[in-house]
Formats: sequence, structure tokens, C-alpha cells
Amino acid sequence: MTADELRAAEERVRMGDPRIDISLRGELRILLDAAAAMVDVYPELGDDHDREACDDYACDLVGAALAVARAITGDAR
Repeated sequence: MTADELRAAEERVRMGDPRIDISLRGELRILLDAAAAMVDVYPELGDDHDREACDDYACDLVGAALAVARAITGDAR
């Protein structure tokens, strides 16, 4: 589930993933947590689809946050 992916990445950031600069951790956690909350309320935002064709800013934001989360967790979907 997408919200779970976002929260898993947020947890890694919170636990101090050494690959992530300490100066970025706070803002990155906020981004991932906010994106997860958006997906909780609007699950369709987390659907994997053609992001290039998406004209919704919320979709773009969640898509970008999900890409970051997957880079952090190593999920190469």
C-alpha cells in the first residue's frame, strides 16, 4: 500500500538513515508524512499511473514523494 511505503521511508529517515544528510531529515519526514496522510484520505492519489499525463498538483506531489520513499527503501517499482 502506498501510504505504508511512505511511512516506511519516513521511519528510516527518523531512525537516521546515514545516506540522508542530517540537515534534510526534518523536512523530508514532513514531506513523507504529509503525503501518507493525503493518501489515507484520498487513496486514488497513491495509484501508480502515468504521472506524465497527470494534471493534478496533489497527484504530482504524492508521486514525487513516493519516488523519494521508494529510493529510500530500495523499492524499485
